[in-house]
Amino acid sequence: MKAELKDYNGRPALFIDDKIYPPMMATIRTINDSEIIFDKDYFENLGKAGIKVFFLICDTIWLKPNALELFDYEARALLEAIPDAYIVPRIGLHPTNEWILENPDECTLYSDGTHPPVNLWTESYQKDLPRWYSLCSQKWREDAGKALEETWNLIMQLPYADRIIGCFLAAGGTSEWYYRHWVSFMDKDICLDHSLAFKREFSSYLRETYGTDENLQKHWKNPDATIDNPPIPTFDKHYFANRVDKDAAVPKGQVVSNSGNPPPPYNGTNLGSFIDHDKNVDIYDFYRAWHLGTANSIIHFAKIIKRLTPGRVVGAFYGSQGCIDFLRSGTNGGTLKILESDCVDFLANPGIYENRQPGGSTGQRTVQDSFAIHGKMYIVEDDARTCAENRYYQDKFRIYDMTDTINVLKREFGRNICEDVHSWWFDQLLGGKRYKFPEVYELFSKQQLIAKDAYEMNRTKNSEVAFIFDEETINSVSFQTTRDLIEIMRGYEMARIGTPVDQYYHNDMANPDMPSYKMYVFINTFILSDEEREVIKAKLRRDHAVAVWLYAPGFVKPLADTKMSVEYMKELTGMDIAMDTNSFDAAFRWNGEAHPISESFDNRALYGYFNRGRGDYYVRNSAGPDAHWDTYLCPLFYSNDKDAKNLAYFLTSGYPAVSVKECDGYTSVFYGSKSVKSDVFRALAKFAGVHIYCDSDDVTYIGRNHITFHASSSGKKTLNFGRKVDVYEVYEEKFYAKGAESVTFDAYLGETKMFKLIEV
Repeated sequence: MKAELKDYNGRPALFIDDKIYPPMMATIRTINDSEIIFDKDYFENLGKAGIKVFFLICDTIWLKPNALELFDYEARALLEAIPDAYIVPRIGLHPTNEWILENPDECTLYSDGTHPPVNLWTESYQKDLPRWYSLCSQKWREDAGKALEETWNLIMQLPYADRIIGCFLAAGGTSEWYYRHWVSFMDKDICLDHSLAFKREFSSYLRETYGTDENLQKHWKNPDATIDNPPIPTFDKHYFANRVDKDAAVPKGQVVSNSGNPPPPYNGTNLGSFIDHDKNVDIYDFYRAWHLGTANSIIHFAKIIKRLTPGRVVGAFYGSQGCIDFLRSGTNGGTLKILESDCVDFLANPGIYENRQPGGSTGQRTVQDSFAIHGKMYIVEDDARTCAENRYYQDKFRIYDMTDTINVLKREFGRNICEDVHSWWFDQLLGGKRYKFPEVYELFSKQQLIAKDAYEMNRTKNSEVAFIFDEETINSVSFQTTRDLIEIMRGYEMARIGTPVDQYYHNDMANPDMPSYKMYVFINTFILSDEEREVIKAKLRRDHAVAVWLYAPGFVKPLADTKMSVEYMKELTGMDIAMDTNSFDAAFRWNGEAHPISESFDNRALYGYFNRGRGDYYVRNSAGPDAHWDTYLCPLFYSNDKDAKNLAYFLTSGYPAVSVKECDGYTSVFYGSKSVKSDVFRALAKFAGVHIYCDSDDVTYIGRNHITFHASSSGKKTLNFGRKVDVYEVYEEKFYAKGAESVTFDAYLGETKMFKLIEV
């Protein structure tokens, strides 16, 4: 048996013994500690519906001496129910409590010298830990690696080993590789991580980054710093990470009408929502090492599986940019390192947990097209809720009946096909209940046929817009800055633009295989080297593109003597940029002048901040106890270029908010806020000559051959194709039009339709 990822019709696909397996797969929670609840009829029906690849949750025999017996029981039951099924063990790498007590230096340590206990919860293991194990501990890597090898070798000796196609590596909170610290150390004036385990990882990172003590001391402005014994940044230097957001929203001291403007949030280590790189680059390096340490562990364990069984695929959760603490969780700053490795085939995440209700969209957490250009696969853990949930979760997700259930499952699957990502359905209800309905089995069966048909078509994308991200910036700006720019945008706005959007890291722009686009939106590219800036500008010129720069593009050069400057922004954008270091509200109005970007906007409406209705789930607690949602700008950046045309102005500062300028071979649009609504993206895309398929602000996922439409309101809807096509609805199995450039149809709130577009 051989499992691998190979290019198939233009994108990576999963092959098992040279047979392709398109979406969907499944994970069903059957283990509660040491109890297995296996519903044979449920699995049989999933198999009959065409689902053949299953992730089975298990642990090492180091953690659970009976882990192999539990796995064997479930695997045999699965293969009895579905004889042609394939299995991916989802192996937890957590240490035992005895190991934790014996190895205090390998566990996270707060700045006050404490190791607080913490609860670990996974689908198969729940335990109160005396302290939290470091995800970058070399001793944990070695000991858990031995346990993984021992467990894996035993699994490979089972009589059905030829049905096991790979390994999914699990560690950290809920198996998703994050640090399970729900102690809010920012409220307790303590910080992580002063452990010896992290210091070793930190030294390794600093040696790779700076090379010598002299170079480190120069950049850190600390003559006492050494690579072998780096000082861990003190509590005050973590201020930018989250507390700055709270202080910006709720200024210290009483503010009354005659108080004057409150001072900007500042404690001497930050520049508003940024680390002050010129004074405190050590805290930036701390967070880079914190994230890369987790990535290094994933690579370490993946190498073990690839060495033992090279014909299997290996993956893990990583790259999350949603529903977590972006900085302290340590789960996204090393994604590119993993993608560039030769031992990890795929990464996965569940979707963002808010705005999943009918009429909404499940925002994704990572930069998925970057995976494809590296020959890897992004897999969505599709834990889509159904009417089988208890009353609490039915209400949170607004899924009450079978109509809601079917439409949401259609929406999730349609996104996967149109955006070309793989996925598994995840049933977290113990024993399996979430999808246990005849109507859902019928739907899954039809979807497997749709997926197989889709994979036989040209799978290359024909998008005209690329969103460009930077993973280093996430370690350099406040929690809310990343949430505004990435999570909120992905969760609420991206799917409503009405044109397909591809997503890359800016590093991919140096790759000759990256396609050309009419519009590039630089979401959070705040930290760029000289070489990276030149690569970006060269691609913009080659494509004669429109470049949309959000908030602070290129503000930081990480290894320059002076690391932060608006002059660096000018070099990148071609536009004179100025900065005000005070804190401002982000609201702006369009000035009403005739211009293709702004002419359609109401010049009294407010823009620049998030004002869409929030989906219910996790609104109160998903972003941590210190989170505040009003977008603020500190510092505020604006164009003061005499040759730029200013299209909008901030209301509390009077500075230009949106400016446009023709540059050398491309057009620059500077957008000074962190929050962009879908109608603004749509107007920018039209200005760039991008085709808009839908301009009604409904949820649309658009691929080369399919459009998935999910109605955000009831009424008549229109899709424009820009070419003549036959329009076939794949669930109703009927043509809506033939040889048509557009189609109009009725849809109710929350209804999903999936159209196949057949060229004529």
